[in-house]
Amino acid sequence: MKTHYLKTALAALGIMTASCAMAQLAKDNPCKFLGNITTTKDWSTGEQCDYSDCNLVFADYWNQITCENATKWGSVHNGWGRFNWSSPDRTKKYCDDHGIIFKFHALIWGSQHPNWIENLSVDDTKKAIIEWYDECKKHFPNLEIIDVVNEAIYSGGDYHSPYKSTKIIQALGSLAEDRAQRETGTRPSYNCNTNGYPNTNSYQWIAEAFRLARDRWPDAILIYNDYNTFQWQKTEFINLVNGLKACGAPIDAAGNQAHDLNDMSGSQFRSALEEIHNKTQLPQYITEYDIAKSDDATFETRYKEQFPIMWEADYVAGVTLWGWIYGHTWVTNGCSGLVRDCKKRSAFTWLENYMKSDAAKNAQSPFCGTASKLKANVELSADAISVGDKLTINVEASTTEGSISNITVKVDGNTVNNENGKWVYVAEKAGSFEILVTVQSTNGDSKEIKKSITVCEARSPFSGSAIQIPGTIEAEDFDKGCSGVASYDSNDVDEGDSNGYRSDNGGVDIVKGNGGYAIGYTNTDEWLEYTVDVKCAGKYTVYATVSSGSSNSGFNISCGNSTAKISVPQGEDWSTYSEVKAEMNFYDEGEQTIRFTITGNYVNIDKVRFSSTDCESGIELNLSDNVIEEGNYIIFSVIGETLGEVTYNGDDLNESVKRITGNKGVYVLRNTTTGKTSKFICK
Repeated sequence: MKTHYLKTALAALGIMTASCAMAQLAKDNPCKFLGNITTTKDWSTGEQCDYSDCNLVFADYWNQITCENATKWGSVHNGWGRFNWSSPDRTKKYCDDHGIIFKFHALIWGSQHPNWIENLSVDDTKKAIIEWYDECKKHFPNLEIIDVVNEAIYSGGDYHSPYKSTKIIQALGSLAEDRAQRETGTRPSYNCNTNGYPNTNSYQWIAEAFRLARDRWPDAILIYNDYNTFQWQKTEFINLVNGLKACGAPIDAAGNQAHDLNDMSGSQFRSALEEIHNKTQLPQYITEYDIAKSDDATFETRYKEQFPIMWEADYVAGVTLWGWIYGHTWVTNGCSGLVRDCKKRSAFTWLENYMKSDAAKNAQSPFCGTASKLKANVELSADAISVGDKLTINVEASTTEGSISNITVKVDGNTVNNENGKWVYVAEKAGSFEILVTVQSTNGDSKEIKKSITVCEARSPFSGSAIQIPGTIEAEDFDKGCSGVASYDSNDVDEGDSNGYRSDNGGVDIVKGNGGYAIGYTNTDEWLEYTVDVKCAGKYTVYATVSSGSSNSGFNISCGNSTAKISVPQGEDWSTYSEVKAEMNFYDEGEQTIRFTITGNYVNIDKVRFSSTDCESGIELNLSDNVIEEGNYIIFSVIGETLGEVTYNGDDLNESVKRITGNKGVYVLRNTTTGKTSKFICK
């Protein structure tokens, strides 16, 4: 039993800003949370906490968040070693910023798993599961509450969700046997006298999913979560939960989704809830409560009948509503929303008033305790900085007994000095460093808060000097510097296959393509910047070498007030590159910044060449013929356009030049060290 829960959860609640704490519906109850889910306004924006169209602030009402889909295995795990945490990270940051509890949903589910695991063997499925758990632990090391397994009831010869489309059941069962062999020296076939794999008498595979979670999050509350718990499959749910206990699963609570209560009376609901608790003897959560009624009167009636029962039950630890904006919940027409046309439905008004009642304020919880007297919050002026930049670390601390006696701030183990009530760290080297803040009070209480800061190299051109325009920008050679300064990728995982072409890519995905490297796995609003030296202002023709296996792919090229829009045609795949032509102006000469911004997902960008008949390099063509020494060269056209750079090491220079220029012909090569120019006939 996780008796520590309120200490953990209320530590989070204790750092809420005053405005949030005054408004949240469950603010007066120190034992329970009343939460909700992220909202998907449309798929292009991803899941959001606040719903801006109605000017509604999530943290004004709810003190717990569950991502509706964003943390599910299929949403995050995009292939071996490839993970997209952008949406969960946004939600987790919102929780941290507002002192809201973050519940992870769900580690294992027969639905919304990655499609690519369906063709894996049992052994490879085991590896994929372990990779998924380890990545979750690495990304979220201090989870408080986890829906470990979702919808695994076995009834009528099948599972509640399509587990049989994968080898998840066999893999977890085998992992349980692996564990037993390590512990006992034998490899038993588990039989817990329950209903499931590897035969009709075992749910050991689910128990192993819980053990894997406990190994990684020893302090988290681990929940089994299912759908038809109050009406259709109540008995099966009770049997499964008790079966897990018999198998020795470290299960802390049962999660009742509560989607099926549209026509259930209060007395029927009370009876079912009490039966589940009495027969399982586990704390309960109402994990996904909604009422799918468009009629306001009926909608309000169901809330009045059911909600006080679940809230006031002393064995219910928390309630999570499954959406609150009408038209943007998962049920038909989104009619379970509490807000319609940006106005509160009558049930919402009733709920607000009920949460102010003594019954709601005094409701008990199986995980209730006393909140820490010492509260502290740490805010950083930035998530990432460059070498030489300053990071301001703000610490706010208070205590209900005594006073704050000492605050110590360390970065990478080194103490940071306080300057006028703030701690300022000056970055001296690149890397990722831990920030440890220790707060102590005169009554002996102490609290530690850990944060991290990424320090990048100072922004500079990738090759050390600005790219010459006219000339060619290799897409993978974007400027060095922090994410958000020189580039932006929607997650910090390199999903490419460049074998470490760059170690400072900040999640930008570099792939092999078109004989060299390219940018791939792109998403809308990602961007890259390049420092360029424009030799002359004027009109330019832009030639982008690109590929896409999808429709509507594209990107913009911008410099100052000038933009070229590149629409990328759908090809057979991402390995077949073609050249797309556009026009743009450079209004100024000299050093400046060019940005590539993705406007349509999944475009691969190899390179972009800028050509202008207005610009000449002044190269004289009384040159030696094809007498080329080893070294680095800038390639020019015969009219002086800069086309790119090439390194000659005695290999086939024809192929290297053709890869950059795209054509045979006569070119001028200038040695970047000696300045010597040579005519080169590319055959």
